[in-house]
Amino acid sequence: MENAVINKESKLFKMANRLMSDDNISECLTCGACNSRCTWFDEQAEGHRGPLPRQIVRMAAMGMDQELVDSGMLWDCLLCNRCTEVCPMNITMDVVVRKARSLDSADGLISHDMKKGIETRLELGDVNGLTKEEFVETVEWVSEEFTDDMDDPEAEIAHDKKGAKFLYLPNPRELGLNLLHLTAMAKLFYAMGETWTLSSAHTDVTNWGYFVGKDDIMRKMALMVVEPAEELGIETLVLSECGHGYHVLKVLLEDVIGRKPRFEVTSIPELVLDYAKKGVLKFDPSVHPYKTAYHDPCNIARKSGVYDAPRELLAMVCEGVVELAPSREDGLCCGGGGGMIQDSESTKVRMVTGKRKAQQMKAAGLPNIATACLSCHRQLGELSKHYELGVKVDTVASMASDALVIGTGAGE
Repeated sequence: MENAVINKESKLFKMANRLMSDDNISECLTCGACNSRCTWFDEQAEGHRGPLPRQIVRMAAMGMDQELVDSGMLWDCLLCNRCTEVCPMNITMDVVVRKARSLDSADGLISHDMKKGIETRLELGDVNGLTKEEFVETVEWVSEEFTDDMDDPEAEIAHDKKGAKFLYLPNPRELGLNLLHLTAMAKLFYAMGETWTLSSAHTDVTNWGYFVGKDDIMRKMALMVVEPAEELGIETLVLSECGHGYHVLKVLLEDVIGRKPRFEVTSIPELVLDYAKKGVLKFDPSVHPYKTAYHDPCNIARKSGVYDAPRELLAMVCEGVVELAPSREDGLCCGGGGGMIQDSESTKVRMVTGKRKAQQMKAAGLPNIATACLSCHRQLGELSKHYELGVKVDTVASMASDALVIGTGAGE
């Protein structure tokens, strides 16, 4: 670092100074407000590694691209943008970090799991490597089980149905580790009484191009969703409970692919809430006779502005919603964001990045917490186990499915 050469012509400097005013790294005041907001900040004194947001921005602003890459801070950042909330110059940290991650010299820092997942996603349409044949076989088997469970020959989990109103884009875990979550979502669609389908052409809500900051990869993955969906002629793409998937496909999509898609985009909690407000879906909150804390996923809440819908739905399916302190715009990241939970070797580090969230969960004094992101769901569950919190973690949509009163939609 003492021999570093300042280079205002660096690639990163040019990429991160792209506007006439605001959100440019050269406008950083070095005030340090960002540091005080970082989830990692309290852990610095305990000897743990971790990013310093102000240092990241200053190194980028001074053209110290290679030094920033070598610092090890880029993949420690959770991309949660909690620091961005208090920046007087509106510098968006996740943009700075993702652009730095996109540098060719930073490719060696990408985890093996991330590289492999991107490769298989681009090749097969599924980050876990599920082939089209395996997808169809899995869906048809689950559909048979679902028909039996609902005791209705009309109940099905369809795939590749043209002209369906809704296309559901699942999380990879729903077609691998957690098939019960997929059938829980199917139950909600069934009760809505609308046509819906899955697509064997794109089986995955994730977009890991976002994490590595590669615009070309992010665009390819987005189009792998958009183009087959348009060919099916669906009205609305319904996203599984996935934080970064929502942010990319709902908020960033038009910029990513350069046009508007020929369909609307929403999430399953938002859609379920809409049909509940219409009176189509009804719930029995006595199924969950307890108050539930709600965790705001960074990508859905702070970065996409969705705060109320998950809370409104959660309030319909349990005794009541309890706010964590802090929450909403000031909410703490679960500790698994920024691609960290996608790295199988990150568990030890994630227990550090999630320490403050674990303390917050303990302070709430409740045995139940819910969220609207399956990655957050996994991280919160692992935190509960690691810190011996005894907190049961659910997703909002799965709780809604459990509390659903069948007989108000297609099943009446």
